[in-house]
Amino acid sequence: MHEWAIAMSIVGSVEKWSLERNLKVKKVYLSIPSLSMLEVEILLEAFNTIKKESKISGAELEVIVREQNFKCRSCGNVFTMKDIKEELESVIKDYGEENPLHIAPSLITAFAKCPKCGSNDFEVDSSIRVEGIEV
Repeated sequence: MHEWAIAMSIVGSVEKWSLERNLKVKKVYLSIPSLSMLEVEILLEAFNTIKKESKISGAELEVIVREQNFKCRSCGNVFTMKDIKEELESVIKDYGEENPLHIAPSLITAFAKCPKCGSNDFEVDSSIRVEGIEV
């Protein structure tokens, strides 16, 4: 259900932006981190449903899933989801779709560590961003 709340926020933000500038929105470019584990199809369905009742009813949503990057605060190592995939597979296997990372991606530091130094103290960019708007 996170997808519906996110779609509602996107529609509301983009609609406000377009009204302030008196512009008609054709397309919204959204980037989500792979860690978010959002279902893109559900997000698109939610956006398409919610936008019908807004001033951006003709807008299309394009979702780009970007590779998740992390930066260790202890050693400065930058690593990706691929580097900690094995550690995370057990969490996903044990919990299935309702695993803690799906519900709260910021919990990743409790289940993974820097592959270089073993620290659990690393930065996580879990931001969902509107990267562009086509008018």
